[in-house]
Amino acid sequence: MVETTAAAVASGAPPTASAVQVEHRLRQGALSLPDALAQSVTVMAPALSGGVITYLAAIKAGGATPLAFVIATLACLLIGAVVSEFARSIRSAGSLYTYTVHGLGPFVGFVMGWGYLIGIFLAGPAVLAGASVFLSMVMADIGAPTVATFWWLWFGAGLLGWFALAYPGVRLSTRSSLVFTAAGMVVLLTLAFTVIFHGGAHGNGLSAFNPHAAGVGWPGIFGGVAFGILSFTGFETAANLAEETREPRRNIPLAVLGSVAIGGIFYVAVTYATSVGYGVREATTEWPKSASGLAPLADTYASYLKDLVLLAVAFSAFFCGLGVSNAVTRTLFAMGRDGVLPKALSRTHPKHQTPHIALLTYLAVSAVFAVALIAMTSPATRDGIAGGGGRYASGLYLFVEGLTIITPPIMLAYAFVSTAGIAYGLRHRKPALVAASIGALVGAGVAVFGSLYYSFVPTAPGGTIPTPYRAIPWAILAWLTIGGLIARWLRRTRRETWERMGTIFE
Repeated sequence: MVETTAAAVASGAPPTASAVQVEHRLRQGALSLPDALAQSVTVMAPALSGGVITYLAAIKAGGATPLAFVIATLACLLIGAVVSEFARSIRSAGSLYTYTVHGLGPFVGFVMGWGYLIGIFLAGPAVLAGASVFLSMVMADIGAPTVATFWWLWFGAGLLGWFALAYPGVRLSTRSSLVFTAAGMVVLLTLAFTVIFHGGAHGNGLSAFNPHAAGVGWPGIFGGVAFGILSFTGFETAANLAEETREPRRNIPLAVLGSVAIGGIFYVAVTYATSVGYGVREATTEWPKSASGLAPLADTYASYLKDLVLLAVAFSAFFCGLGVSNAVTRTLFAMGRDGVLPKALSRTHPKHQTPHIALLTYLAVSAVFAVALIAMTSPATRDGIAGGGGRYASGLYLFVEGLTIITPPIMLAYAFVSTAGIAYGLRHRKPALVAASIGALVGAGVAVFGSLYYSFVPTAPGGTIPTPYRAIPWAILAWLTIGGLIARWLRRTRRETWERMGTIFE
């Protein structure tokens, strides 16, 4: 095994042997291209986004939301091209963190990794809360015992499920995710094609791709693009499995770009069905009011699919969280291996070669975060953000508020890695990478804008901005500031660790 420093790679020097003995490493060659593809597609959670979350884009783009998703797909392909180019040169579980170190240096790389880590760290409990609520709703619909409708019991069971699927080896988690994610997408597409087959409210056509026909302007379309990009979040996480994937320099880029292509086709089909389902002009007002995506149209067009759609959304959210745990634990593993986080996080199980300390840490923090976020918010605020009170209010609040918190740091990470791509491309004379990175930076900038938009603007004219939403930008700024202070301390007191940051293991 050869170890190469970030400085060596940045200068273009060939790998040199190191005396450092790696005692803990991930299982090499355990995953195939379908496994890596499953990781990225699962974290994107197409059924969850298509069934529930697309209304965020519809708030701005209305009935022309499908057009916004076409543009969002192109933007994500550019970001994916940057990630793919890095993956061809750098094989590391650290993914975006390691790439940014190599492009922009240790300080920016650490701060970016620090921010990205909190984003993906908190994504898991947020989506698991959503899965738990949707599953509880299905249990209530089918008349299950009352205990089966308690979302927090499903949340606890979900954490145990993640452990059971991730601890024995990454292959079990990716292959189970592949099956259930594909099944959920089939369910949503079945509903989408049912709506399209019925001709929606006023028939099929290209009006959903025409801002004028939908009654919105181009500013609204680009506002929708910002939220559309959010639905692709996670497409890059196949890169976190690079050290465990066969032929990573070929398969990781294929998985990253392939997941964007699959997600783009799926989202355009589902948003088109949602738009014509309401009626393109009517969708501009009715779709945002639903505070959901395609799922509510099951009542109108295919009531027999209602509970199946909820199950698909629930399982999509559960396996999204499982995929997130894979990405989080590999990032913790890489940063622990670099010595910028506790070394214990870089330990792997002697038999399974999974980062079991990082996994247990993640599960514990997920539980603590869920309890703390609910406890520190007043019931009135929770009910308001969740859309009303009731037995599911706390779970829905954790889902909605959690996703709102995590999105800006992840979008900022895309901006950082795009900037790193420009620097890396200029340094190594790769004009195609520079061009893709510039386009990716524009797309990432739009996504950052969208992720913070409702922290400054009410979702409804004349409304108020909930205090948790207003606090998000400042909380993220504080978190990044802490990361910067830690980086300065590492640079001053642990020089050897600092200079070896971003190490690649071959």
